[in-house]
Amino acid sequence: MLLSKEVAVYLNLAACKLKQYTGNMLRRNNVGLTPEQFLLIDILWNQGPMSQQSLADAMRKDKNSITKIVDGLEKKGLVVRERSTSDRRSNTVVLTHLAQQMKSDAKEKGIFMLDRILDGISEEELRAFLSTLGTMLQNMETDDSGNPLPQPE
Repeated sequence: MLLSKEVAVYLNLAACKLKQYTGNMLRRNNVGLTPEQFLLIDILWNQGPMSQQSLADAMRKDKNSITKIVDGLEKKGLVVRERSTSDRRSNTVVLTHLAQQMKSDAKEKGIFMLDRILDGISEEELRAFLSTLGTMLQNMETDDSGNPLPQPE
C-alpha cells in the first residue's frame, strides 16, 4: 500500500475509533453527553458564551450540525439560546447552572480518557505528531495554487 494511502486509512480509522471510544467512555462514566456535545460544552466552558456560528467555526462543522448539537444540549438543560442584541438573526449559546455544576467532574473524566488514549507515547512523540497533523491541516485548507478553500457554512 502506498504510504500516503496508508496515512489516510489510519487517520480515518483513528477518527472513527476516537469517536467510538469517547462515546463508550462517556456513557460508562455516566457523563450523559455524546462526544460532539462534550466538545461543544468544553469550548463553552473554556471560552464562555458564543454565537452558533462561532461554535461552528471552532468545531469545523456546518451550522445545521451545530443546531442539532445545541438542540440536544438544550433538551438536557445544559445550554440556552439567547438572542443577540446586536443581530436578531444570531443566537448566543450560554451554559446553564447545571452545565457549570458538571464541569469539574466531566473535565476530569475527559482528561482521563485522553490520557488513556495517549498512554505509552512520549511528550516528544506527541509534539512531533501534532506538528505533522498541523502541517497536514494547513495543506488541506488550500488548493493546488495555495488559495484558501471555502469553509463549510
